[in-house]
Amino acid sequence: MDSARSNRGTPYKPGIPAEPGEKRTAELYEDLADQIDLSEILFTLIRRWKPIAVTVLLTVAATFVVTKFLMTPTYRAEAILRPVSQNAIMQQMAGQLGGFGGVDIGGIATGILGTKSGAEADEYMPILKSFAFTDALVKKHQLREHLLAEEGTSLSSLKEDPDWVVYRILKRRFDCRYATSTDNLTLSYEDHNRSEAERVLGFYIDDLREKLRSRQIRHAAAAIASLQDASKQTADAILQNQLYELIAAQIQRQKIAEVQADFAFIELDPPTSPDRPYRPASLLDCVIAGLLSAIGIIAWIIFTDVNSDNFNLRSSRSVANNMEQSAAPPGTAQKVSR
Repeated sequence: MDSARSNRGTPYKPGIPAEPGEKRTAELYEDLADQIDLSEILFTLIRRWKPIAVTVLLTVAATFVVTKFLMTPTYRAEAILRPVSQNAIMQQMAGQLGGFGGVDIGGIATGILGTKSGAEADEYMPILKSFAFTDALVKKHQLREHLLAEEGTSLSSLKEDPDWVVYRILKRRFDCRYATSTDNLTLSYEDHNRSEAERVLGFYIDDLREKLRSRQIRHAAAAIASLQDASKQTADAILQNQLYELIAAQIQRQKIAEVQADFAFIELDPPTSPDRPYRPASLLDCVIAGLLSAIGIIAWIIFTDVNSDNFNLRSSRSVANNMEQSAAPPGTAQKVSR
């Protein structure tokens, strides 16, 4: 009975005791279904190298044509600034009267002249990126129409506040970075026109200088007025002389801010834009597109082949099972159904 059942090759079914031969057959089927042969995948890719190569070449060619001839080039202008510390003059003036007469006049002078700060760049960057500074720059140099035209937007079709629309445009194009290793502030601006990129970046630098100059003059004038009031209210001749020295220093500070161009920062490198576009980078874009297309076509081939192999495997197993069941005697079929 056992030998006859083994010879018939009845497939193993759950719940029915199986002979060793039937278990072995079931295990072989399961191993065949679960096994992934990497060599077969490699041979499949080698066999289909032509569609892979054609896909990659077409993708690279299309990317080159689009980036080289269809996309509008974008130029990037950069400038390098070195912020000038204003603390030396403050400390010198505060030190002249420090602790005089038992009164901390140095602290009073520091409060009048301003607080100490060792990172002017941390102050300049928020100013450059602020809405108030950007909006004033746009209106002063009449950049709204040019920016909206480059973005393909007309002023009449806008449903939002045009000031904020232009601000978001400039926010995408302008950037500033501070390097702690060199103490330099790098400004950059992008535009489709090379000369326009240099011109607008120059506006940023000039307007920042004017803003810092006007603030310096305003603060110096306020300090002069405060020191003059203090000198009038004191009867101490020595203290009056010291206050007059501070007033003279503030007047000098005010005049320097009025006439000196680099009182707040030194322009190490003026706005300059290379003759080659910053974007698009045709070579880099072609390499990336070629790699992505190769990965995509390989994944598609593996996916379709694996599904096809699984379908063929399931079909073969189904045919084999049907043949075995049809060749089995009626008694065995009834046993299997039970």
